[in-house]
Order: sequence, then structure tokens, then C-alpha cells
Amino acid sequence: MNAESTLARLIYPTLGRGNPAEDSDDETWRWSALCAQSDPDEFFPDKQGRGGSVQAKRVCARCPVATECLDFALENHEEYGIWGGKTRRERRALRSTRAVAAAS
Repeated sequence: MNAESTLARLIYPTLGRGNPAEDSDDETWRWSALCAQSDPDEFFPDKQGRGGSVQAKRVCARCPVATECLDFALENHEEYGIWGGKTRRERRALRSTRAVAAAS
């Protein structure tokens, strides 16, 4: 599966199948995601660079649903891509921090 189809599937799981208001999984935030209007490759940078995550993070910084996106990625243990302005490594650190805080 390529990055574009992955992003489309994750951001718009019901695309072409109806109205966003009919989403039953309380993830209607996806319809406001700015990444859906951007090049999907920006959100799945390769390890060699090609600008890395800089452009994706710029989009996320302006996105009205970045918090919801990040929460989704953390809850679902998303391994790839930029979600809510955070890389895989940054999300892993956040999960660890939250786990420590929850244990206290």
C-alpha cells in the first residue's frame, strides 16, 4: 500500500461512502484535517531525508484538529508517518511519559 492510499484510508475512511456527519466512530475530526489537502508523501518521509518531517510539521502546526490526530495516533499505536505534528519517535516518547504519569 502506498503512502497516498494509506493517508486517504486513515484520514477519510468513509470517503465516497456518504456524509461525514454520518461517521459513527466519533472521528469526524478527520474531515477537517489539513493533511488531506497536502502531498501524502510529506507525512511519510523516508529515512534518507528528502526534507524529513519539516513540511508535514508545518501543516500540522496550522491544523485545527492536530490534537485529535495526535490522540488518535497515540491510542492506535500508529508506527509510521507524522501524526498531530509528531514523528514516530516523538509519539513513542509521549506514550512513555503518559504511562509514567498514569502509574503515579
